[in-house]
Amino acid sequence: MNMKNVVITGASKGIGEAISLRLSSEGYRVCAIARGEEGLQQLTVKGGKNIYLFPADVTDPQKIEEVFQHIEKDLGPIHVLINNAGIYQGINFWEQDISTISRIIDVNLKGSLFCTRLILPYFISRKEGRIINISSVSGVRGIPKETAYGASKHGMIGMADALAQEVKPYGILVTTICPGAVDTPLWHEGGTVYPGDLDQVMHPEEIADLVSFLLSQSECTIYKRIVVFPRNEWH
Repeated sequence: MNMKNVVITGASKGIGEAISLRLSSEGYRVCAIARGEEGLQQLTVKGGKNIYLFPADVTDPQKIEEVFQHIEKDLGPIHVLINNAGIYQGINFWEQDISTISRIIDVNLKGSLFCTRLILPYFISRKEGRIINISSVSGVRGIPKETAYGASKHGMIGMADALAQEVKPYGILVTTICPGAVDTPLWHEGGTVYPGDLDQVMHPEEIADLVSFLLSQSECTIYKRIVVFPRNEWH
């Protein structure tokens, strides 16, 4: 029970999987949330006994609240929330389905808002906690064919910047990581094509390195925003 509990959304693949495996190997108790139960099961195969699985959709606040209550009751206090769940489509905005636009906003932005809102009462009552948001370079500048995605990621940054000031008196730290292209399944499914050389993009483990670094830092130091991208890009 002395292990720190870290909640990670979108934990079953890509960046979320890499963060989950890295933190599990470092002795954290990882509470992995994702919609895909099969992908979650693979985490335990790869990551060992420190990973606990919670199939849930971040767009369902009632289910997320139940998950948080379960963790707090059975595993102990949650120390860290990592808002990582996200979906992507690179497409001209006038060609994008309304249903896809809605889903991108629901998962990327509203999902992060819901999870953050529901974790805060626990953090505020204990006057400690850390929130790490995985946004994107699309959240700091406009990128063609990422209109809805960029809107969701800009929203995450706006949420974080406002929230960080609200919760600062309670000892809660908020950091946003804004990666450029990372070699994740999104570039290999759904018809999305990276407009450059995929061999030159970052790997999920590099984002996991950043998260590990943040969790090792003093709670007296604020890391507001980290923008990182492969050398073949500029943001």
